[in-house]
Order: sequence, then C-alpha cells, then structure tokens
Amino acid sequence: MLNKAGKTLTIFIVLIIVLLISSTSIGFYLYHVEERLNKKTQADLDTSHASELHLQSQVKDLQTQLNLEEDKNKEDDAKINNLLDEQDLNEGLRTALKKENAGLKEQIENLDEARDKMKSDLDDATTKLAQYQQLLKNSDDKSKELESHLATLAQNNKDLQAKVDDLKSHMQPTDQLTADQQIANEVIPPSQANDKVQLDKIVVNPQNGTQGHILSVDTDAEFVVFNLGMKQGVKPDDLLSVYSGQDYLGDVKATRVQDEMAAADIIPPLSAQEIRKNDTVILKP
Repeated sequence: MLNKAGKTLTIFIVLIIVLLISSTSIGFYLYHVEERLNKKTQADLDTSHASELHLQSQVKDLQTQLNLEEDKNKEDDAKINNLLDEQDLNEGLRTALKKENAGLKEQIENLDEARDKMKSDLDDATTKLAQYQQLLKNSDDKSKELESHLATLAQNNKDLQAKVDDLKSHMQPTDQLTADQQIANEVIPPSQANDKVQLDKIVVNPQNGTQGHILSVDTDAEFVVFNLGMKQGVKPDDLLSVYSGQDYLGDVKATRVQDEMAAADIIPPLSAQEIRKNDTVILKP
C-alpha cells in the first residue's frame, strides 16, 4: 500500500517535474518568442516612427507646398482679377475707341465734303480770277484808250481854243456863235460822230461852283468824260454833281485829270444809263 502510494507520489512528482520543466521550457520559448516579437515590434515601431517622421516631413513639405499653392492661387486670383479689370477697361476703351472712330470718320467725311467744296470754290475763284483778270485787262485797255482819247480831246481842245482865239481876233461878235459852233463840231473826229458833243463855253458861278458839260459816257466801265480840268480847279478825287437840265441826277468822282478835261467814275446809285451827253457837271466846293 505504501509502495503503491510512493509510486503514485513519485509519478506525481515526476509529472510535476515534467510539467515544471515543460512549463519552464515553454516559458523560455515564450520568452524568446516574446523577446523576438518585442524586438520586431520595437523595430517596427522604430520603422513606424521613422516613417511617421518621414510622413510628418512630407506633410510639412506638402503643407508648405499647399501654402505656396494657396499663395500662388491668391496671386493667380489677383492676376485674374487684374486681367478681368483690364478686360473691362479694354472693353471700355474699345467702346470709346469705336465712338471716337465713328466721330473721326464723320469728321473725315465732313472734311472731305469741305475739301470738295473748297475745291469747287477754288475752281470758281480761279474762273472768276481769270474773268477779273480779263476784265482788268479790258479795263486797262479801255483806260489806255481813254487816256489816248483824253489826249486827243485835249489836243483838239487846244487847237479849238487857238482857233477860237484866232477867230475872235478876226471876226465880228455877231459871227462868234457860228464860228464856235463850227469849231465845236471839229472836236470829235468823223469816225466818232456818234460821240460828238457841243463844247459850250465853261461858266463859273460863285454860288454853284465851276460848271461844264459831259463829253462822253462809257456805259460798260461806268465813267464819264467832261470838259473841266486842272485849269478850272478840278483835282483827282474831287466830287462833281450831274444835272439834266434843272434835275439833279447824282455825283461823279474825278479820277484822271488833264488841263482842260477829266474822266470821272460814276458814284452809285447813279448809273451810266441815266447820264446823257451835254448834261451839266458842277464842281462841288
């Protein structure tokens, strides 16, 4: 009984020892496994920490890049706003330029019309200038003809006066009128018979001024020739009144004055059509 109990105890002890050994072995094994796991875990933690640091660095870099991108976006937004403002400004300028171009186009059209009108006026002025030059030439020709005519009349008048003086010295007073009439008919040559005038004696009236008569009338150039000159006190630019009988017609202004005759321009409203040969002219005081 004791042996059996001892065997049982021994077996129990052996089992306990085996269990202890097994537990110890298992403990050592587990310890080593746990140590390896701890090392691996620590390595993983170190790797994770390094990765975390790397990731944090990357995050910081990304954050920096993000901030840079945000700043860049802000700058881009500002540029876009500036571009939009410039676009609006350019649009306004384009509209203003369109209006200005329209105004300039209208001004150019007006200038073209004005230029055409000026060209037309210039052509008309050129034509009128040619006409005036022709009229001036005709006037010069008539002036020369008038001066020649005045010179001829002056010479005829001198010859007439000499004949009158000679006849007065040889003829009776009753024959004087006939002689004066005959000599007066010789003042104008036969080729100008239609311009012949009677040369009456010049009368000086203290109240009415020196009187004479119209010798000829030029209706084209609007001037007259009369038988008063420097000897009778007529000077250039003197005014003379023209009478038809007792009717006052108007005034003329002396322009070319010789010794015993002169030419005068007709002062409007008096016209050459109203004056006749032998009308009276009176020098105004």
